[in-house]
Amino acid sequence: MNISDLQKFSSQNKLRKITGPPCDWLKTLNTFSWGFRSYGRTNNAWQSFKKFDVFIFHSMKQEYLLQDNSVSTGIIGIGIMDKKEIIAGEPYDGAFTPEGLRPLKIYFSDMWMLGQISKINNETISEKKNKGTNYIIKDIYNLTYNTISFSTMKENNCSISTQGAVSSIAEDNGQRLMKLILERVHEPHLIKGQ
Repeated sequence: MNISDLQKFSSQNKLRKITGPPCDWLKTLNTFSWGFRSYGRTNNAWQSFKKFDVFIFHSMKQEYLLQDNSVSTGIIGIGIMDKKEIIAGEPYDGAFTPEGLRPLKIYFSDMWMLGQISKINNETISEKKNKGTNYIIKDIYNLTYNTISFSTMKENNCSISTQGAVSSIAEDNGQRLMKLILERVHEPHLIKGQ
């Protein structure tokens, strides 16, 4: 799938936003997956997810490491959902996420990141943690490089919710967001298994 395919694809399928801290997005780069906690609102949202839904990736402030105000927050990428499943008794990730915290999983077939992902080694978050906090921070800076900020969204008459793990995006707002995303995608996209 190329960039023009993504544009067409995003206009034909449900567009959603998912939010998490940058360390979790580093895990997504390695696993092509995202997990949700199991409670009312996320259960309902997860149940409605369908193959080919398009998810905008929102990176919020750090949750697991000391706060660093120079780390950008905003849109860092986009992905196409391939499948979903419940992982009962999900194991500890070896770094930050306790066992069983996010059992509602979605998996991506394709992802496009806005940052400098070629500078990020493909390794588990546990491997990154073993190399030290500075190593993770370097990866976070590369991941959040070229982020679409909330002020940029506002200047272009579009927005995403800063609250909640997941939310739907209205079609007209989604078209404006996709325009911004497509202008910033500059590296080849990631395909699961390659």
